[in-house]
Amino acid sequence: MRRWLPVLILSLFVGVTPTLAQEAAEEEENEPTWKGSLGLSWVATSGNTDTSSIGLDFGLERKPEPWGLTLIVKGNRADDQGTRTAENYLFSGRAVRKLSSRWDAFGGLAWAKDPFAGFDSQIIASVGATYLAVESERHLLSFDLGLTYTWEDQISPVAPAPTILTNSIDFAGGLLGLKWDWTLSDNAKFLQRLVLLPNFDETSDWRLNSTTALEAAVNSWLALRLGLDVRYRNEPIGDAKSTDTTSTASVVFNF
Repeated sequence: MRRWLPVLILSLFVGVTPTLAQEAAEEEENEPTWKGSLGLSWVATSGNTDTSSIGLDFGLERKPEPWGLTLIVKGNRADDQGTRTAENYLFSGRAVRKLSSRWDAFGGLAWAKDPFAGFDSQIIASVGATYLAVESERHLLSFDLGLTYTWEDQISPVAPAPTILTNSIDFAGGLLGLKWDWTLSDNAKFLQRLVLLPNFDETSDWRLNSTTALEAAVNSWLALRLGLDVRYRNEPIGDAKSTDTTSTASVVFNF
């Protein structure tokens, strides 16, 4: 079963994407809703790195009507007198199929790099379902439940240049997620995301990612955002620390 799990996850994700493009073409009359954002951030990190730098992030989302797509790109790095002191990148995509007013199915694929946390490349494929628990004028609350398969190239997380490959692993896992949007006023919103990633092969090697943000809209295309990302790994790689935190202050351009 473990041998076929990554094949199943990737085939489902790849199968979703062409269908999404086909339906988008067939639904030209409906003009499906797309939203995008581009953020320029001041970034301060602590944990495996202790730096401040400038970061960029890009997001694109199509609401599931009935197919949806979310793309996210993030990255930042810092150098001190020619020496790399921080570096992390994230590229992720998720295709969504609306099943009912409460249930969605999804398939996702994400690639990340953070050598100071001990991995030069991390690929996570996922499939699962989303349940919309609360949908009101001020609150939007949903939960994710799914399966994952991870490929990870681990390196020695030793500053200032963690580049030595020490291990390549792959493992099956799970996904438990929470998404909460709280509209505080007409132009202010609180956002909370939680993702728990258990490792089915090594149950002690679980990970928890949290994203908290407060966003204030200046107008329809410009917003200010304060954010805090916390990444915890119960069994860090090598001598890396368990917890990384990233604080951001961003100017966000919406389109």
